[in-house]
Amino acid sequence: MRAKLYILLFIAVLAVSSASILVVLTSAPGVVSAFWRLTFSLPIVLLLYRPRLRVANIKLPLIAGFALSAHFALWMESLFHASVAVSTAIVCMHSIFSGIFSSLFGEKPKPNHVIGVIIAILGVYLLSGADFRADFIGIAFAFLGAVFGGLYFAIGRLARFEDFSSYIFLTYLFATVFALFICLLTGVDLVGYPLRTWLFFILLAVIPMMLGHTLLNYVLRYMHVVPVTASVIGEVVGSAILAYLILGQALSVVAYLYIVIILLGIAITLFRT
Repeated sequence: MRAKLYILLFIAVLAVSSASILVVLTSAPGVVSAFWRLTFSLPIVLLLYRPRLRVANIKLPLIAGFALSAHFALWMESLFHASVAVSTAIVCMHSIFSGIFSSLFGEKPKPNHVIGVIIAILGVYLLSGADFRADFIGIAFAFLGAVFGGLYFAIGRLARFEDFSSYIFLTYLFATVFALFICLLTGVDLVGYPLRTWLFFILLAVIPMMLGHTLLNYVLRYMHVVPVTASVIGEVVGSAILAYLILGQALSVVAYLYIVIILLGIAITLFRT
């Protein structure tokens, strides 16, 4: 079972690593990408999981949906104010906030979880210092995205006894509604985009959403929240490499050392968990 979880976690991290690249390629406002990513995810969940909508505590998917929509909207917009590596590095601080929220919910992190997260965040901090183009909005949005991301993952762990398909569908549904509300509030255009952009919206739903977030929520049913979210810090590595290959956002030689530090921290959190 543990080997299966590690494989699923690895697939999920690879999948979410593509999110930042796809968001940039849409060239659409962050909240618009968030809305369509969530919207296109709903029929896929219905097709694959056929949810029975049996959730004992409706508050959990409601709160998780709100947190997920805020996490997506803030972080996706930050990608247009900072490099992919920096924005993703900052938002992956959600591992810290997931640990804080989980502690409030009664799940205490183990010593190796704390040590591993500290090391991984140190690597993230060093890697993020490589970009001097990031402005205050980009940093602030990515940081707030990390806070809401931490809440979202902590709720996902808290909801581990709920019916999985029902929880996932309702969480994504509530997140879609909240994202739509933000779009209407900000007055952004929801439909006036070329075919190329719509393709990337769909890819956002299929790859980082279904293969990423859905698998992460499944793994959270069997593993503590901190090692799972610490593993997602690996998204920094994957996104940085993809940004270099696809967007031409180059990495310095020393950045690879920082990436090794991040991976070391992740390995420590997963040790004997």
